Amino acid sequence: MFDNVANTEYMVHVKERINRLKQVHYIAAIILFVITLGFCSFYASDLKLTNISLSHFGIYKEIGFFWNASLFVIGITLFIEAILNINKYMPKSWLMYLFIGSVICLLLTASINMSYPIHYYFAYTYFIGYTSSIFLFGFFLMKSDLRMGITSIIIAIASVICPLAVLMWVHSFALPELTHTLFVFTWVSITKFDTNYRNFLKRFGL
Repeated sequence: MFDNVANTEYMVHVKERINRLKQVHYIAAIILFVITLGFCSFYASDLKLTNISLSHFGIYKEIGFFWNASLFVIGITLFIEAILNINKYMPKSWLMYLFIGSVICLLLTASINMSYPIHYYFAYTYFIGYTSSIFLFGFFLMKSDLRMGITSIIIAIASVICPLAVLMWVHSFALPELTHTLFVFTWVSITKFDTNYRNFLKRFGL
């Protein structure tokens, strides 16, 4: 009996460590992206975010490798988070394939620079595919988890409207791309720390 209790406690401890590792991995990936963006913006001072797309960093002299590598890390992170979210909220849903397909397009965007026209097709497919995935995720989740469902739908809609509004204002792609990325990170953060998010909403009676 004592052996069973010890084994159970050990498995709980291992599970907690794995969960912490997942959180650290996600946070580290975001920090890496922010640092890389700052480094590339500083190093390539002649490239202004108001005049370029982020893909220009990928073909800029020595920093191209660092930018594409950070984008690849973000792609892997989104890939992992998509699988975790589907398994957590709606196991065995076909929606996982839409998430994975979208992330693969992001990885291909990082692997093929903007010198090749197909780069743009992969980038657009990721933008449309991942945004649609978040929207459908929220739509299907509303039946079992109204808070997370509505939140996902709002984020998906905002991740389209806000970048388009920014695009009309600056007439370049870098800032709209960053705006969309911010909403994606926000959605992943909310689904990862969903208990904290629910407690936050409850404070306002939601």
